[in-house]
Amino acid sequence: MCKFSVSQLRRGEGLDPTARQSYSCLMIEVQPASERLIPSFYETLGKVARERVFLEMIEPPALDLVTGFQMGLIEQGGPIVYAVKDEIDVVGWCDIFPLENPRHAHRGSLGMGILSAFRGDGLGSRLLEATLKRAKSFGLEKVELCVYTTNHPAISMYEKFRFQREGIVKRYRKLDGVYFDALNMGLFL
Repeated sequence: MCKFSVSQLRRGEGLDPTARQSYSCLMIEVQPASERLIPSFYETLGKVARERVFLEMIEPPALDLVTGFQMGLIEQGGPIVYAVKDEIDVVGWCDIFPLENPRHAHRGSLGMGILSAFRGDGLGSRLLEATLKRAKSFGLEKVELCVYTTNHPAISMYEKFRFQREGIVKRYRKLDGVYFDALNMGLFL
């Protein structure tokens, strides 16, 4: 018999901190991206970028550029999903943008990010699974990504989804005098 009411569980009352975080991840909905959520996505993009660890950017581009980029894929019904808490707060995203060259348009480039408080509970896998399904129905044949070799949790997740290692780019990035190698990975759909 459960000793907590449903409303207490929704608020995370009576749960130890680890259980509260795990439960809160279950309350996050992975859904197709929408225009109304772009401002919240932009805020999340900025927070992840300013960590200076996981994304190529260390600051987000201007909001109008990000909005145009997101809306382009949203309007096409493309593979782009958000992880949304409380119906309005984007806490993560995953997208696959088709390459622009018509001879490469069968391939897409994957990008994703999750706020630090929501990492480690399977949300990345939920986002990736939903986005890969959309990529296949969108007509993409291959998904490619580039991940820093120091990002072991992400590499492990990608390998669980059958992404293959395609090569390492030495000194891919230089930030504050420190070099980072990158691993190229790919998945045929």
